[in-house]
Amino acid sequence: MLGKLGEFAASRLAPVWVTACVAAVMGPYLVSGLRTEQLAFYGSAAFVVLTQARSLLRVLAPVRWLLAVWGAYAVIAVVGGLLPVDNATPWESGSLLAGLDNALLPLATIVTVAYWCSVHPLPRIMAAVARTLVVVMSLNAVVALVGCVLGLGSLPWLRRFWAADGSSTYVAELAQQMGRFSGVFNQPAEAGIAYTLAAFSLAYLQKRGLTSPTWATVGWVLVVVGGMLTLSKVFVGGLVIALVLVLAYRTRVVRTGVVAVGTVAAMVALSAAGWFASWGASTMVGWYRSSIEAGDSPLYTLTAGRFGAAGTTGPPSIAVPVAPTEGATGGVDAGAEPAAALPTGVGELARVIYDEHPVFGVGARGLQVAYDSAWSEALVVGGLAGLALVVIAHLLVVGSSLLRMRALDRVHALLLAAVLVLTLAGSMGMPALTGNRESTLLWIFLVTLGFAGRTESTRLDEEHAQEVDPSAYGDRRPATPAGATSTDA
Repeated sequence: MLGKLGEFAASRLAPVWVTACVAAVMGPYLVSGLRTEQLAFYGSAAFVVLTQARSLLRVLAPVRWLLAVWGAYAVIAVVGGLLPVDNATPWESGSLLAGLDNALLPLATIVTVAYWCSVHPLPRIMAAVARTLVVVMSLNAVVALVGCVLGLGSLPWLRRFWAADGSSTYVAELAQQMGRFSGVFNQPAEAGIAYTLAAFSLAYLQKRGLTSPTWATVGWVLVVVGGMLTLSKVFVGGLVIALVLVLAYRTRVVRTGVVAVGTVAAMVALSAAGWFASWGASTMVGWYRSSIEAGDSPLYTLTAGRFGAAGTTGPPSIAVPVAPTEGATGGVDAGAEPAAALPTGVGELARVIYDEHPVFGVGARGLQVAYDSAWSEALVVGGLAGLALVVIAHLLVVGSSLLRMRALDRVHALLLAAVLVLTLAGSMGMPALTGNRESTLLWIFLVTLGFAGRTESTRLDEEHAQEVDPSAYGDRRPATPAGATSTDA
């Protein structure tokens, strides 16, 4: 009975379900630290487990190894967080609830998305995801632009999106002091990844003919404006990847390039003219110039001091003008300790953990320090055991994605390649697969494209949805379904 109910819900409401979950990622905190994102995906995962008990192993088969590895990491984090571990590091412990969510929400997302993929073909799911993401990120760009022009004080309701209590000092407010604006995201870097995924989605929608030239232009302008307002290095690199994706798709290349590059140029010109006086682009450029003059290593400069060595010749480089990352409060959305309380680079943090908590780390509570990478967070939360599991999880993502690219049509293979590069690059500068909001979006793309998305019956599904673009598959077309004639293919 429950199994049939679940199948009916998925078959009839799949686009609504997918759209609602993606939109919920952008929602506010409700009560007691519960975000709409958590409500949507924990609730969806529970629904899947309850209604698909008899077929759950089949549904989760494509992601079974990923679930096993990440599940083991979650166990280490949860047990370490619940046990009374004596924190022997110089830094305070972080938030237990935030740390538990960082470890467990990916599991709920993987289960939910794997079920979507077991019921519907990949193109239908990706169409719903891409459309929703472009819309919500465009709206977020408008919010960020208003905050930049009028100040965050004009948007007091944004506090409900940054943390549960609605009264603390937030990273988003600290970032404003450096001219970085991220809308409903508390962390500019997290917003940078989400904007990059929205840019990928726009390229994908254009290729499949699912958006008009006018709306695509509006979307590109807003996504680029929003991404640039974050001053996120991830977005700068991600925008380049998105434009390469557009070029590979060979769809509206000139128009898209002109709009994207023109939008960046217009923002720089308006900022120089004083229209965006609160935008901190000039401050960031000043730091990079100072870093180069100080003789910092290229890696140090490119990663804003996360890796590499500071220069020993020339004038000392000024302090890195970046807001504390989510790791700066052990996963807490509110506030951050002063920069003086943070370690210098990743090396010092790794050394302390290796000396004091080498095997299993300090648990889900984490530390009130800037993790600055997925590897730093894994080492702090799970020690060498946790780090090994997170590395294995990334290797599974890479391996499965490379295998899937051979089976996917050209449109989805290129999209998967772009998302994979974003994931690996993002993980070098932040905990990309555990951060608030953006990690859920990344997992949706990775699971659908790299693990579980069904590619059969693609043509019939697209024709039914009236979404097919004859050029979408290039020289590789979907296999003809059994029983179809050559004229149907």
